[in-house]
Amino acid sequence: MASNNGTRWRLGCDTCEASAWVGPAPGEAYDVWCEACQNAARLAAPPAAPPAAGVRCVHCGAALPASPRFVELWGELQNLDAVLGAWAGDPDVLVTLLPERPRVLTDLNPPALRDDDPPARRGLLEALAHGDWRAVLDASPDADTRALTARAIACERLGQPDAALAAWDAVLASGEDARARLARGALHARAGRLEAAGSDLALAGDGFESRWNRAACRLHVAVFAGDGLPEPGELARARAEAGEPSSYWSDPTVGRLLWSLLVEREQACDRAPGETIAERPRRTLRAAEAEFEHATFWDRAMVVAAWSRLGALDEAARVGAPLARELSTTLLGEPALGGAGLLEVVEALAAARSAMDLGDPVEARHAIAPALARRELRRFRIPCAACGCGSVGIEEMAEAAG
Repeated sequence: MASNNGTRWRLGCDTCEASAWVGPAPGEAYDVWCEACQNAARLAAPPAAPPAAGVRCVHCGAALPASPRFVELWGELQNLDAVLGAWAGDPDVLVTLLPERPRVLTDLNPPALRDDDPPARRGLLEALAHGDWRAVLDASPDADTRALTARAIACERLGQPDAALAAWDAVLASGEDARARLARGALHARAGRLEAAGSDLALAGDGFESRWNRAACRLHVAVFAGDGLPEPGELARARAEAGEPSSYWSDPTVGRLLWSLLVEREQACDRAPGETIAERPRRTLRAAEAEFEHATFWDRAMVVAAWSRLGALDEAARVGAPLARELSTTLLGEPALGGAGLLEVVEALAAARSAMDLGDPVEARHAIAPALARRELRRFRIPCAACGCGSVGIEEMAEAAG
């Protein structure tokens, strides 16, 4: 959980009266709470991040995080379990955790109202802003571009691509409109009509969505036109069109989309049951690993999951084993695991790490199963050191005064 200089969290036990605040305090001070020994303190300034580099607890020496970190424990354990599963040949759990990044982007924000809008048009646009798509489609016909745009958006929101396409046609029939070009181009692209999509997107302006869609279409054509990696020049042009790549976990990038398209191309190939992936597509996918712009957990998890789904468990182990070790190391460094109440989790992670070092992801997965099953972790809480029978979690969030 990222720290926010304006947010305070009140932690409390669900059984006893133990409680503490974490976050900005009056007088430029900062309240902290040790997740290991569960003692509170007030500092002159917030601890540095990450916790390992910040201020230490005067009672036990554990790092003092600037925001509650224990709420991430169960998610981190889930990630580790999923990576171990994919390494072992069971990618399903990891696949469900991966984000579904958009291939094609559009703009479905409601058009703005104007002071001189007649009541009927104002009602239509307000219905769109409130998500009443049916009311928009049931409204009386209105030739105003914003009203036509509203109808097109409502059709898309209702999952009616053909009706949406006809509605965007009507918008463009009333005059050139970059937003309509973007929306219609996106619909064509989703339907696989890449030539028609390209014609619209060329006139869709230079906003991020338009540039990304042009890059995505270019990349799609380049991947499915051959059986290897697209030419470096094509990748460079796609990157130039898409712009600066985002590291945010669910955002699309050229490298992420390239990998997904190559994996889909390989999955479409006819192979006998149990037949492993051939050496040439292996080389292509290994080369594509170097095209990722970032090395976040989610990027590397994409790679592990794909190799596992393709049945290339040696490749899944090549990428998944070091990722699993890193995840276990990160978990063992979490401040909350320094507390006596989570000693069993520490022991489970240590046993899992030993199994990983022996190349046995199945045994490592078995080792952490009891930790994943702990009720308080699943509720984003940790055992209360004060009473020994309750659990501490976030009870309240508040904005700091000033």
